[in-house]
Amino acid sequence: MTEPLSAVEAELILSPHLQKIGGCIELGWRRWLDLLKQDSELGIVISARSRANLVYDFIRYEAVNAFDGSGSVTVGDSRGFLLLTFEERIVLRFKKFRDRKLRTSGVPTQQRREFANQVLPGMEALTHLVAGYLPDKEGLGLERMAIACSLNDDRLWVLELDLGLGETGATAPVAPMPTTPQRDTIVRPKRREAPDQTGTEER
Repeated sequence: MTEPLSAVEAELILSPHLQKIGGCIELGWRRWLDLLKQDSELGIVISARSRANLVYDFIRYEAVNAFDGSGSVTVGDSRGFLLLTFEERIVLRFKKFRDRKLRTSGVPTQQRREFANQVLPGMEALTHLVAGYLPDKEGLGLERMAIACSLNDDRLWVLELDLGLGETGATAPVAPMPTTPQRDTIVRPKRREAPDQTGTEER
């Protein structure tokens, strides 16, 4: 593990992409709100964990559409989690924050520990960041969006993302699933984890 980048260093690298990162989160959240408009009882029927997983899938879809093919950003995944790599110096994942201290929830799998400890295999030299969102108490709006850098359980620094995409953005169109396998796609079937890494993680 190398020393994580400072907030200033990270912002210099991410500054051309911050609006796009925030837009992926807001557009993913908008897809959830669109579902609620179709069936208002979903807010009661679906658990907070299920909602977080749905919103994660929506954010992931927006991020793939936004960043795939970008010269300085590599789109990949690790065991089903979308990872964006910026200039071979930062690796970023999306996640829901569970409180105003920007802590995240989930089963403490080996991968999650490695990411938080800045030692994800093959990416030890990169600074590991989480781009996340904090829903409001009603689950209808976003209270906060931010990019957080942590080491173990310590929060090193935070970059705030602007809220308020409003009606200016548009969600990515949903393309039909291909009928024949395509090469170089980042969407892969989920692999079974080793016994000590199993569990459902709230995205």
